[in-house]
Amino acid sequence: MITVNVRVVPSEISGEVRAPPSKSYTHRALFLSLLAEGESRLVNPLISNDTEASMGAIREFGADASWERIIGVGDPVQPKDVIWCGNSGTTARISMAIAALVDGTTVIDGSASLRRRPMSPMIEALSQMGIEVEFSEGGRLPILVRGGRDKIKSRTLKVRGDVSSQFITALLIVAPKVGLEIEIISEPKSRPYLDITIKSMRRFGLSVHREDYRRFSVERQNPIPTTFKIPGDYSSAAFILAAGALHGKVRVRGLDPRDVQGDRMILDVLCQMGADVKIHGEVIEVSRGDLEGIHVNCSDAPDLVPVISVLGAYARGTTIISGADHLRYKESDRLRAIADNLKRMGVNVKEREDGLVIKGHRELRGAVLDSYGDHRIAMALVIAALGARGESKILGVDCVQDSYPAFFNDLMRIGGRVEFQ
Repeated sequence: MITVNVRVVPSEISGEVRAPPSKSYTHRALFLSLLAEGESRLVNPLISNDTEASMGAIREFGADASWERIIGVGDPVQPKDVIWCGNSGTTARISMAIAALVDGTTVIDGSASLRRRPMSPMIEALSQMGIEVEFSEGGRLPILVRGGRDKIKSRTLKVRGDVSSQFITALLIVAPKVGLEIEIISEPKSRPYLDITIKSMRRFGLSVHREDYRRFSVERQNPIPTTFKIPGDYSSAAFILAAGALHGKVRVRGLDPRDVQGDRMILDVLCQMGADVKIHGEVIEVSRGDLEGIHVNCSDAPDLVPVISVLGAYARGTTIISGADHLRYKESDRLRAIADNLKRMGVNVKEREDGLVIKGHRELRGAVLDSYGDHRIAMALVIAALGARGESKILGVDCVQDSYPAFFNDLMRIGGRVEFQ
């Protein structure tokens, strides 16, 4: 694989872009379309490395699928090849759950980065169901699932929620096929992602009973094929909105202010820090402000931590980020990765077990920065570099293709001065 680096020069930001489609909704819609027998259509799906991995997975499980239409099979079939998940944890975890329904053996694998990420809560859940799972040391990929509905002995599960909400999402997506009671036995992280899952399921005609975020009950039922319009993605748009708050003014179209996405919290964060935020229907306008540090708990919006860290680096005073201990198990250890890079730019950053303490309002200096192969770290560093003194070089930015393929095009459209190397 060719590694792409980028040179970033201080820039004034001004202009308008459209928010990319939501990666989270796209993943869920793909797998639900697989399980809905008949034709479904996705309107405005995100086509990225991660969602391409999910598209490949549903094809292996039997769907006749393209980005224009998906013919679901209802009952997934045994894949003829390995389910290759690339860097996508969502693809891997949902594929493991789907494999429990399949008569026969499914092998699930991914990149070196994904092989480092924990899969134990899903292994434990499948084992409770009676499904045999073989796995690598530490409960990691590659994983072999020997599935089949006749092997499912228990439909009442106890699942950890403190590692990732993706395990609960995966079980919810397959729950209608067998009927499941899911009890969460630890404080669930990233709860809005479960809201996205339930909202997506309801679009396919499925009913889910939820008691707080501790117990989910799903009766046996069949998803109904549908046309699903994918909303704009707050997780990705947050980087562009932050660019406006720090380096000029920007308008982002296509963001539903009423959506259940947890990363909609970026609007509250920007307002609390002192940016000028205006909402005109589905258009968000953000202008540069005199930013102040804040204390923000990111347990329900962990993907915002890298970009909030950059905002904190430029803000006056101290920004404290907490509730983000599960970020150490993403594509990189995101707390360490963003702290290491901001230190290279002259920022006073201290790591805590569950977050960061950032003393800002200093002039950041240009530096050689490392994405650690993590798309959200790469995009956050680009936004940081736009206001630094001198140019910066960011290594390994090709990873932005995992979630926001149009990031650099959008950034250059609003004045970002970047050069690929």
